[in-house]
Amino acid sequence: MGQLKYIFASLVLFLIVSQCTELSEYDNERIQEALGDSLITSSTTKQVDMDIIENGALKLNLKSSRALTITEDRNKTTYLSGPVAIDIFKSDTLDTEVSADSAIYLPKDAQFELFGNVIVHSQNGRFLYSDYLKWLREDDEVTTPGRVLIITETDSIAATGFVGNTDLTNYTLTEVTGKTQFN
Repeated sequence: MGQLKYIFASLVLFLIVSQCTELSEYDNERIQEALGDSLITSSTTKQVDMDIIENGALKLNLKSSRALTITEDRNKTTYLSGPVAIDIFKSDTLDTEVSADSAIYLPKDAQFELFGNVIVHSQNGRFLYSDYLKWLREDDEVTTPGRVLIITETDSIAATGFVGNTDLTNYTLTEVTGKTQFN
């Protein structure tokens, strides 16, 4: 009988201890959520070819030789190494082609920053050359505080400072120099 009491007491003690060490599903979810908020994750992709489609319409096609995406506190930043090529579409028709050595994409803000040998070629025959360009995709606004060169069929304009749209039909320049040809 003494051994039976000992076995029974051990079994009760084991059940109590095992129940005390298990966390509820709710507690496990809270712990994972807290850990997830403090973690930094990253992923690397090679030979990126990505389409952004909104409301069934193709908005852009992005190509890059490598992408590194870092997620920290639920904010994503994607570093694209080149060459980087972006085709911008309006009404499913190619509107503007952009190329650069590298870029940073912030999906939360729909913002691109393009670096090194940036070339913007609109289908209306206009070109923009710069070393840096910031593009707010949802606003269709491109800006740079640096030097730009815009070439059209009839003129070329060099400036420091640029604010405009991606197809180069509407823009403002500061510190302008250039030449034009009148027919």
